[in-house]
Amino acid sequence: MAARTISPRTHVVVCAALIALTVVTVGVSFAPLAGIWHSVVGMAIAVCKASLVVLFFMHVLVSPRLTWAVIAVACFWLAILFVLTMNDYFSRGMLPYTPGH
Repeated sequence: MAARTISPRTHVVVCAALIALTVVTVGVSFAPLAGIWHSVVGMAIAVCKASLVVLFFMHVLVSPRLTWAVIAVACFWLAILFVLTMNDYFSRGMLPYTPGH
């Protein structure tokens, strides 16, 4: 079985996409978005950029399935940590604070 590779042209296209997404990130940071939308849009762009880096520059796209399994488990673990952190962050202030008790 021949080893699959990613062409240099694909790397250039992905690099251009990463630069474009960086420009979009900067543009969104100056946009007048209400509430937590800056964070939501920023995280969505960051996930897209991270996916491009992992798939193409780290050659996961042409890696064995075991590599895909390890990345899936790592993403699942990251999702658990993210959900627990956001649960703690958004539930702050729900209980009244009574000093001395």
